[in-house]
Amino acid sequence: CPQKRAGWTQGLKGNAAWIDYAGITQTLDMGGQLMGREFLLWGTTVCGKPAGTGKRVSWHQDGDTHWDNPYFDEDIHGFNFMGQVYGSTAVNGVWVIPGSHKQGRLNIVKMVEEAGTERLPEALPIVCNPGDVVINNRQLLHGSFANTGFETRVSVNFGFHRRSSVLNVHG
Repeated sequence: CPQKRAGWTQGLKGNAAWIDYAGITQTLDMGGQLMGREFLLWGTTVCGKPAGTGKRVSWHQDGDTHWDNPYFDEDIHGFNFMGQVYGSTAVNGVWVIPGSHKQGRLNIVKMVEEAGTERLPEALPIVCNPGDVVINNRQLLHGSFANTGFETRVSVNFGFHRRSSVLNVHG
């Protein structure tokens, strides 16, 4: 997490100011509209895809604690808030399967086998300009391909949960 001073991803040094960014009034207002009044920051990260070298990230759905929860709903794993430092294109960016967050846990291996390719036919790229923000449900099926293009992508990500989705919290 970038708010930690040392020891996070790729040996980079962090800064506690990341927590300040997550607490910007407009960010919290948007979160409240999506999650209700009681929600919290669960994590932060910086995702980077250097031009020509950025690795692929396999198709996945974020969240792994509530798939079998008897109170399961499409928002139980929260949402991601992704600020784009650089632009995001079909070549360097994230691809999503629209509406997949409403389908529960998906059998991704089966989906790829049936498609005969990792490039799932219903997938769409998230295309953004620098400074744009993407908000997506954490259960949305998403992934990215190797960045073979000439443009770097960097996203500053904040993940939020409803308070009621946090395990072992009472009161």
